[in-house]
Amino acid sequence: MPAPQFRLRLDLALAFCWLAALAAFAQPVPPDLHRWLAPQTWQRDTDGPVISLGHAGAFDDTHLFAPCVDSQDNVFRLWYCGSRGKVEERVFDLGLATSKDGRAFEKFANNPVFRFGDGKHSILTPTILRDGGKLRMWFSATDFVNGKGLHTLHESSSTDGIQWSPPSAPLLTNVYAPTVIKLGRTYRMWFTRVGQNPWVICHATSRDGRAWQVTPAPVLELNQPWELDRLFYPTVQRVEGAYLMWYGSYWAQAKPAQKTALGFAVSLDGLKWHKHPDNPVFRPEPKHDWESHYVTSQSVMKLPDGSWRMWYASRKKPPFNNKYFAIGTARWEGPKASVGPELTLPDAGKERAAFLAAQSELRERLRNELGIPKQRVALEPEARGRIEHGDIVIEKWLFTSEPGSHVTALLYRPKEIKGRLPAIVLTYGHGGSKSTWEHQYAGQLYAKAGVACLAIDPVGEEERNLRGGMGTRAHDNAQADALAAKAGRLMMGKLAFDAMRGIDFLEQREDIDAQRVGVAGYSLGGATAGWVATLDTRVKLALICGWAFDDITLRTKLCTRAPNSLMRAQSTWADYAALAAPRCAMLVMNGDADTVIDTDDDKAAWDGTRRAIRAIEGAYAALGGAGKAQTWFEPKGGHRPYFTYQAALEWIHQHLGTPRMTLEQIRARPTVNAGEWLDARKVQLERLYGTPLHWRGATLPDLGVKYFSRDELAVLRVEEKGQPAFTLEGWLQQISAKTAEKQ
Repeated sequence: MPAPQFRLRLDLALAFCWLAALAAFAQPVPPDLHRWLAPQTWQRDTDGPVISLGHAGAFDDTHLFAPCVDSQDNVFRLWYCGSRGKVEERVFDLGLATSKDGRAFEKFANNPVFRFGDGKHSILTPTILRDGGKLRMWFSATDFVNGKGLHTLHESSSTDGIQWSPPSAPLLTNVYAPTVIKLGRTYRMWFTRVGQNPWVICHATSRDGRAWQVTPAPVLELNQPWELDRLFYPTVQRVEGAYLMWYGSYWAQAKPAQKTALGFAVSLDGLKWHKHPDNPVFRPEPKHDWESHYVTSQSVMKLPDGSWRMWYASRKKPPFNNKYFAIGTARWEGPKASVGPELTLPDAGKERAAFLAAQSELRERLRNELGIPKQRVALEPEARGRIEHGDIVIEKWLFTSEPGSHVTALLYRPKEIKGRLPAIVLTYGHGGSKSTWEHQYAGQLYAKAGVACLAIDPVGEEERNLRGGMGTRAHDNAQADALAAKAGRLMMGKLAFDAMRGIDFLEQREDIDAQRVGVAGYSLGGATAGWVATLDTRVKLALICGWAFDDITLRTKLCTRAPNSLMRAQSTWADYAALAAPRCAMLVMNGDADTVIDTDDDKAAWDGTRRAIRAIEGAYAALGGAGKAQTWFEPKGGHRPYFTYQAALEWIHQHLGTPRMTLEQIRARPTVNAGEWLDARKVQLERLYGTPLHWRGATLPDLGVKYFSRDELAVLRVEEKGQPAFTLEGWLQQISAKTAEKQ
């Protein structure tokens, strides 16, 4: 009688709870962010406000706040919000002032330069950036007189900063004090969420600056003793790979009460923030009557000399008739200069023993955090048949990864074997499995070159899917991730561990050289290959394709974001990559037009990857592995399985050996376009990747590879399909039961 199927029935609220717990794992401040949390010493360098209230009857004769500063051609332009009349009757318009040095400003003669246009709504808290040859401004608006406090987000644009287009229709509601930056094609916004208490800071993204997707949870909440009631006025800058935020709050310890001050936080991804331990970093100055009470609604800019300047609105002590009173400025020298992406591990050239010890300690820590099991059960491999095709053999195997989780696998090898073979274990992208075209191609390609290749179904796909589906991405499920995390396992840990068990399987074979085993994969498979290469000291080669060693991966799906967040909380990307030194020949292969990974389309992901690999070259060389860590990029290439490319075969030849092909033979092989090869075999492709930029544009060595149907490559018997021992659900059931026993 079939065993009962385990269904995912976890309540979504519980799932999100566990996802939040996952995010909370990364509490330590990443080493390369430490310098931003050193003391900030802001110095006022003017004798009074840089902008004061206007003359009687001017649009800004009573209220003045929310500076937004831009600099071009040695001129600072400061836009600000001003109004007149009683507080309850105020309607803010936008003014402009200019300066040569950022301290002495002159107001524009024809202020205001922008009004909402209906005589009721105020222009509030603008953020302005240069985009496509024009200025784009986002601002919040509300009707203080007749409204109920609803704040809406709007946009306007200008070519000169004086003439602005009419306000857009509302883009979002309950948005106040937006700050927007653009990274490649992506607009990112942080804002104060109003409409409910407490006020918190939230995040949103957009491809065009108009249609915004708000991140579900706030990214900054009240959790430091100085913060009282609400957070507001975030200002975000991205510098040297770090996101910097200055933000305001009511100052809980201030005497007398009802003062505001500015805090600071830093982030790798703009979502997980680390607050300054000495917050608030900027406080009112009691000696200055124009700013003795409030410092808030700031604009911050890094200057060409490396220092920073802040412009901020201020309020004098009560009693006052002005909601805000003046705009001041201050300067900070900035943190100590960055030393770049150097290793924080000891110098391998000078402290070899210390480097190896620190390397081992970090590796073990990461293995534990991913939930890699310490104990391994017997594999109990079971042969399930074979296919012969020309000069290669495809063996079908079943083996045990861990209790309650069995692996379906194919082993590609040459038909004629002379001596022990080098071998490669494949890892998989989202939706990939042993029968998908690129993995079939790689298995046969390697075997024809004399390299054994193990292709396994990743948990949740194909024969390890509950219903036998391919391309399901079943592992990429919030409930599944939550259950795994609750059991002390991360999904990446499971994917990596199954690949490690594949190495165990290869080590038991008499025809495999256990000293020449590597891993290869792309996309999620590239991420997995990276983890296996860094955490398993048996791995001698890694082809990490369609993946970046860069913080952009902290914005990917949970299966990759969670482990990378854990890793980045305690090491740099260079530290992580250096775990493979010097034993593993690591080639990171990408297309420089791959916007699936380089989602900002600004090459920053690839620059970061190059920096990380350059940073470990010294460690590799000092340990006897010079030249074994490199990057490779295909010009104008997209998201492609580069582990099937000629360059990949050359790397394998150099570092594992290709017993059946010389380097000259590899380089002399003709190539075939992947799209033409697939069309000739009537292979249906996913819409996302089946394009000329991605799969169809790939260039493959032509070695007479055959395409097999999934039924031809099937390992399981009909009655075994969907059984718990072969499914994601069965594995989750097993580890959940163990967790329950411990409790």
